[in-house]
Amino acid sequence: MLRHVPEVDVLTNSLRRADIQHAHTVGPYALSLLRSGPIRVITAHLTAGSLRGSLRGDRYWHSAFMRHLRASYNSADAVVAVSRSVKIELESMGVHKPIHVIPNSIDVATVRKLSGLRDDYRERLGIKPDQFLIVGVGQVQPRKGIATFIECARALPQADFCWIGGMIFGPLADRRTEMRQLVADAPSNAHFTGPINRFEVLRRLAAADLFFLPSLQENCPMAVLEAAAVELPILLRDISPYEELFGSDCAYGDEDTFVQKIEALITDRELLTKLSRTSGEMAARFDSSVKSSRMLDVYRSAAGLPVANSVDGFL
Repeated sequence: MLRHVPEVDVLTNSLRRADIQHAHTVGPYALSLLRSGPIRVITAHLTAGSLRGSLRGDRYWHSAFMRHLRASYNSADAVVAVSRSVKIELESMGVHKPIHVIPNSIDVATVRKLSGLRDDYRERLGIKPDQFLIVGVGQVQPRKGIATFIECARALPQADFCWIGGMIFGPLADRRTEMRQLVADAPSNAHFTGPINRFEVLRRLAAADLFFLPSLQENCPMAVLEAAAVELPILLRDISPYEELFGSDCAYGDEDTFVQKIEALITDRELLTKLSRTSGEMAARFDSSVKSSRMLDVYRSAAGLPVANSVDGFL
């Protein structure tokens, strides 16, 4: 995003001294670079709630990890929260540095080009013209609602379900054995790709009929923005912070209604087309060209320089 701004020179994972160090994670390498900068900004993609249902033994080390997060975020001059819900959680855990809400962004134009190749991608992937393809993206872990995804596939044999992603935490993955068994016992219309490169992810999104993410907890998922960028109809679990981020541009459900909602979308092409249109409109709000000026204002504010607009707004 920032590389498109003429007056900004962006270094990535570089030991060269920069005017502003901006970290996107809280590991030791990122924090060592962050602390070397005269002006320090950190984006809070991760909260204590993000790891519940992701890593095993959370109840044993949750308090220690929360203290680590609090110290990490408080070591910056400014913190960027990817949603209002994240900002509230950061404040509740004791982050006292200025927190600005700027959701994740995406280069919509680049991704949207792929939607024009839908038929070609479907043919390459072996998807028949009359197949209804439902795609989900994320790690194979309890937090992502894998069990729900599989149960919906079992209840809807007329559709194909494809989950993109694997267990990148290895032995540390929460309920790893259970997740493996769920995948092994999944019905024949539920497919799991394992980890694949980003282009292959986008290709499958462009080839799909519906994006379905039944996650139990999210902050501002990039997978949803990528699905919106290819104008894919989106069905999500009805959880915070989706209402503030996506509003009525997506469909929402829960365990009691997911199957019914997917069934309706399979049969009602008019509703599917409407969701595709609103999804595309939603993507425009998260385009990187819209967010770059907001991020520059955060940098100026952290540096004590005047800014043209309030950096505490939202979209």
